[in-house]
Amino acid sequence: DEIKKANQAAAKKLVEDQFSSSSDDDDDDDDEDTEGKHGKILAKTFKTYTNQADGDASELERTRQYVNEAFQSGAMTCLICIASVKRNQAVWSCSGCFCIFHMPCIQKWAKDSLFLVSSPLTDDDFGKKDYPWPCPKCRFEYKRSETPTRYYCYCGKVEDPALDPWLVPHSCGQVCEREFKPPCGHKCLLLCHPGPCPPCPKMVTTTCYCKKAKPVPRRCSTKEWSCQLSCGRKLPCGQHNCENNCHSGICLPCPRVSKQSCVCGRQIAERLCASPLWHCDQVCRRVLPCGNHTCEQVCHPGPCGECPRSGNRSCPCGKSKFSLPCTEDVPTCGDSCDKVLECGIHRCSQRCHRGPCEICRQEVEKQCRCGKHIKRTPCHKPYLCETKCAKIRDCQKHQCKRKAIAIHALRQ
Repeated sequence: DEIKKANQAAAKKLVEDQFSSSSDDDDDDDDEDTEGKHGKILAKTFKTYTNQADGDASELERTRQYVNEAFQSGAMTCLICIASVKRNQAVWSCSGCFCIFHMPCIQKWAKDSLFLVSSPLTDDDFGKKDYPWPCPKCRFEYKRSETPTRYYCYCGKVEDPALDPWLVPHSCGQVCEREFKPPCGHKCLLLCHPGPCPPCPKMVTTTCYCKKAKPVPRRCSTKEWSCQLSCGRKLPCGQHNCENNCHSGICLPCPRVSKQSCVCGRQIAERLCASPLWHCDQVCRRVLPCGNHTCEQVCHPGPCGECPRSGNRSCPCGKSKFSLPCTEDVPTCGDSCDKVLECGIHRCSQRCHRGPCEICRQEVEKQCRCGKHIKRTPCHKPYLCETKCAKIRDCQKHQCKRKAIAIHALRQ
């Protein structure tokens, strides 16, 4: 009996091992079939690009990674709900980082973000400003009007793309045709795909930055190139040429030193060619168009302008205007000056006069510094009483006990 039971157990184990082995073989076959299927889809997606690039697929690695993740179960995770993104779910892709989110998740995220930003606003302000909402991953900002409301494929041509086992998940299967970034005039040749578009594979004929080399055919994505020869372009100083190797953009400021005259032309000094404009400290002294006076401006560019004494001129108080030759002084008008005095309260009562106005002598009621006394005194004089100061000194123990008038005398 024991031998019989042992034989039955051995036979049962053998059958289970054979079944497990056959199942593994089937799984391996399924995996191989799936990998082959995915490979065909990848080849179909990249076919037009590789044809343009003469079979060179080195620029497709980043895009290939996004496509592979779309096939792998659980590879794509929505960063909002931290759940895997399935191929039969509506999704939205960020145009900044190309991260994929569930459509309901990103809609709620955008709504909550807009609410948090606009919550401090009043009812009158709400809705008047288009506050942005950020991508949860890269913080790329979108306008309120760009909040997703419909599920589209990656290239944006088809709404609610059908689930097709022979296409990349969430893809419409059409040519992407999105413009390359930075724009070059060409469009993406891949089939609708996740992730960034690869560099433009078109062939164009371009010359180098400095235009010295002959035009050569190059990929559009790398059409800008340097021949490594000396640039040789004339620098803004007008005296020297650029000595850097063939480069993009404008040439660097001239590093050389040369003799340059100031803007009025009276002095010459050695200065960097990159900063040719400089001013000396001499008064211009050039004869003005009137022929009677000279320019009183300090070293300046351009013409001196008209004589400041020509044309209509005002009297000292500004109430009357006179048309006189520049050699004659403007007379006083005889009216009261009426300019505001230094006190800022009263006006000058003298007749129109040259020079500054006198101090204000009008009597007003003033309060002393300690605030205990009031007295009529001339506006320009401070009122200092004879009361001893009761403020505590810096020692925080004793009073000052000095008269304000004595303190004022010491300060003067």
